[in-house]
Amino acid sequence: MCAFPDAERALAERRIEDALRLLDAAEACGHAPNECAGERWFCYMLLGRFEDAWKESERIDARGSDDPIALWDGNPFADKRVIVRCLHGYGDAIQFIRFGRFLKPEARRIIVQTHPQLISLFQQLPWADSVISWDGEDRGSWDQQIEVMELPRAFRTTLQTIPDEVPYLHVPRSRMEHSRIAPRNSLSLRVGIQWASSRWDATRDVPFDKLASLLSSSSCEFYSFQRGEARAASLDAAGIAITDVSGDSSDITEAAADLMRIDLLITVDTMLAHLAGALGKPVWMLLPYAADWRWMLSRRDTPWYPTMRLFRQSSPGDWNSALHDIKSELEVFIADGSKSISAAQQ
Repeated sequence: MCAFPDAERALAERRIEDALRLLDAAEACGHAPNECAGERWFCYMLLGRFEDAWKESERIDARGSDDPIALWDGNPFADKRVIVRCLHGYGDAIQFIRFGRFLKPEARRIIVQTHPQLISLFQQLPWADSVISWDGEDRGSWDQQIEVMELPRAFRTTLQTIPDEVPYLHVPRSRMEHSRIAPRNSLSLRVGIQWASSRWDATRDVPFDKLASLLSSSSCEFYSFQRGEARAASLDAAGIAITDVSGDSSDITEAAADLMRIDLLITVDTMLAHLAGALGKPVWMLLPYAADWRWMLSRRDTPWYPTMRLFRQSSPGDWNSALHDIKSELEVFIADGSKSISAAQQ
């Protein structure tokens, strides 16, 4: 019997060493090598063994990848006109765009192709010669292409060499003037919240009523960044003072301007978490038990964003312990933050 389903189960339960052993057994039994290699890639990334993950990617490439998002041909970037394509989600683009600066010493020209919602933000990148969207491409303008999430492998990134300098994204001063959050006029700390992700993975969502216990402090002003169907929960919440700043604009620079006016973001695994981290803002992220590979295993911090802290489910579906930890930490954050604000205003 093929061991692949058992390997998937072990991976879901975060029994990583068991999953690796079972994946090797499944491949030896004739299961699709690329599928086994892809699952091993996830295992190695969860373990922080990036070099082993890159080797799996190379094995897939050597067998002939049919992945339309794997664009890099493995050739150098020296003296090339390079187009960096952001073909995954907003959060992926924000997280991995930091690697584009490593192209600057080699490439003759760098073009970033991204979602229309990210153009105004990525136009601030000092190393990008041009930032375009899907309809702005001239095929004759580039010699080499790479998808933004391929950049870490291209530069053979390890856990120790992740570029973690923040902020690496910046909001133009002119855009700050239009922030939906006014400049500070009190000693209250400002806390942003988001409790639901997109429909991509519902296990990331925290029911709004479970967050209610966090929203009772009179020392904080709470701001909802929640969009989509879950937004109505904050609008309908009785007895909770929370300001809705989610807005209707699709320009992510507007959300970035709002984040620059808060002291802390508490969120589930969403694009907004990456945006706050890239801006160098304090962000506390709630993670499901089987969290995404980029957050690895058990860590309370992350090498991707030095201002981010991780609060994990202790068992699948149980948010109680993570929320209890956040509430305790928030009390400390409020006490320390209020003192800092008071001192700054004296």
